[in-house]
Amino acid sequence: MTGNQNEFIQLDCPRCGATLQMEGDKLTCQHCGAKLILKRSAARQETRPGNHQASGTIVSGLSLNPFAYYDPQSGLEAFSILVPQGWQVSGGVTWVTARPAAPAQIGLQITNPNGLEAFEAFPTLYFTWTNNPLVQMTMPAGSLYFGYEVRKPLAAGETMRQFVLPRYRRIQDLAIVDEGPATELLQVVTHNQANAGQAGQYSTDSARVRLQYTHNNQPVGEEMSGVAEYTRISIPGIFGNAENVYWSMGYLTSFRSNREHLESYADLYRAIFASIQINPAWTAVVQQVIQGLTSNTIRSINQIGALSRQISRNFNEISDMNMRGWQERSAAYDRISENFSQTIRGVDPYYDPNTGQNVELPSGYTQAWSTPLGEYILSDDPNFNPNIGSNQTWTPLTPPKD
Repeated sequence: MTGNQNEFIQLDCPRCGATLQMEGDKLTCQHCGAKLILKRSAARQETRPGNHQASGTIVSGLSLNPFAYYDPQSGLEAFSILVPQGWQVSGGVTWVTARPAAPAQIGLQITNPNGLEAFEAFPTLYFTWTNNPLVQMTMPAGSLYFGYEVRKPLAAGETMRQFVLPRYRRIQDLAIVDEGPATELLQVVTHNQANAGQAGQYSTDSARVRLQYTHNNQPVGEEMSGVAEYTRISIPGIFGNAENVYWSMGYLTSFRSNREHLESYADLYRAIFASIQINPAWTAVVQQVIQGLTSNTIRSINQIGALSRQISRNFNEISDMNMRGWQERSAAYDRISENFSQTIRGVDPYYDPNTGQNVELPSGYTQAWSTPLGEYILSDDPNFNPNIGSNQTWTPLTPPKD
């Protein structure tokens, strides 16, 4: 917030006219319950009819715009996501050819340029472990095994503490103020049915941590969640049966804001996460790259002997598992978008006549509209109509269809 905040510390509720006290960028009228999003306007910004302006602040509900990321390596759209209007998107797809069984990773950050608010998605961390003494001699803990980090499997909470936070949140005054399982997230991403038929024993775990720290002398609150997946395979060897464990920490996301207002943004961040759509055509390209890279890697293992054959067998297991993993990860994000509101409160379902599909948007608003371009506006103001003064056609959303 700038020093000009004191010039407009009071607003009138557009529904009932009661005085609103400014408390961050989201307000709830204590008299009638109307929810409002405050948007700072630039000095040259014009006020559209239907917006309510008070000394440089526009009250017009919530606007979400579609963002599609195109992978520069393949030229295809990799994924799409809904982004609050005016927020900035950075990151995208990077390729790690040194990890042939899982070469593509996504890292994304959506930030409010005028505040602390941000949604972030982190790349999956891939690990492997074995009790095979031959492999342990050449691949000690901390080394890389076909791009997988060699680490003993840990519970999701310990993985969050030991690997995720030190790598993605290296902040001096970082403190964990609450932690536990990410039960709802696990429910919408788990794919036990698909993995039931694969070799080995498959299991999952989840973790959620609430963080506090300071940024630019401002108190920040952040919540980070993720799901750990484990596949244990027992195979015969010259020293008897050995267990190989392939595990990962994925679906890593976080949201943050000013510490006092973190909960008020939770609905918005959940809706952003629920809107992620992975493009099946891009997933198919990733699978083709995996096939090509793994075939080349296996051909390069030309040593003779038990160790060479064991390495080749292990690598086949890794590549087969991740081929299925890419298919399942894409399907899991489809399930997230379809079932998120059924397991996590904070989003409401609508039917979008422009797309002919149901969509999940932040809860607490009484009206929602969309355009053929995939943009959305939500409002709790009964007098607000986005078609007034707009050069676009806004269509009201209706209750979801079965």
